Amino acid sequence: MATVGYPCWGEIVRLGILALLPLYMPISLAGQELQPRAYLPAPVGLNFFGVSYSGNSGGLLFDPSLPVENAHVNASITSVSFGETLGLFGRTGQVLAVLPYVVADLSGKVAGIQEARYRSGLADSTFRFAVNLHGAPAMHIREFAKYQPKTLIGVSFTVMAPTGQYDPNVLINIGTNRWAFKPELGISHFVGKWEFEAAFGAWLYTTNSDFFGRTYEKQDPLGSIQAHVVRVLPRRMWLAFDATFYTGGRTYIGNRTISDYQGNTRFGATLGIPFRGREALRFAYFKGATTRVGTDISSLSVAYQVIWDRGRR
Repeated sequence: MATVGYPCWGEIVRLGILALLPLYMPISLAGQELQPRAYLPAPVGLNFFGVSYSGNSGGLLFDPSLPVENAHVNASITSVSFGETLGLFGRTGQVLAVLPYVVADLSGKVAGIQEARYRSGLADSTFRFAVNLHGAPAMHIREFAKYQPKTLIGVSFTVMAPTGQYDPNVLINIGTNRWAFKPELGISHFVGKWEFEAAFGAWLYTTNSDFFGRTYEKQDPLGSIQAHVVRVLPRRMWLAFDATFYTGGRTYIGNRTISDYQGNTRFGATLGIPFRGREALRFAYFKGATTRVGTDISSLSVAYQVIWDRGRR
């Protein structure tokens, strides 16, 4: 429903939901990601498949000049992932593809009128390539069994492709109708059963030239810093304490500047439980701690992964 002098509810909510949708596992995609052990090497010649589910809930904050009160979102994100490890110029590498499906309910008061929206569909797919530059030469399974990492330095490049559900005639969409790219540098240091990790990256966005109302949407780069402290537990289990800070990402719709600059911090924890030798479960909980503009979201997720080798030793 439109309100005189203000964007309609659909446009207002869209600014919030775009910040939420990239929370899917195992790779999350909007600067809000908290992904421990992302640069941990693995033997060359492994394939892996994963299924994950995350439930996300919380309030949405907007430009104070907008007449929005008690905005809230519940979103369920189910994704499947496929990947493999490989050797590249003598170093360990990894390629990964993630395909998510989103179901979201949004509600809030706009100028005193309660409004609600429901959306479901395929979200934008994600493709990631990572390679370790220092500390992890390419190894097969027998060599890897004897390997003791000390300090690792890796880089990755992630691409978000505009494959999600998108209709320029509606204001709330699952897909973003644009490409996004993220270069990242990761550093890991190992001390006994402890791992200390940091990652530095930035999301870069192309223009959505088919935005609602026959206009366009642009977004500034969104920088992010991740930090993780991982404790290796008995039976190859592990527990990570996670934090991320992301900043930037202001959007522009046509000639209008949106007051949605982000300067947010999130904290969380992740538990990994291997079983049956080549299968694993991962449980994670994240929550927005401080929020300037953007999301104050709690996220609880569970992921299952299985690996198998391609016959080389």
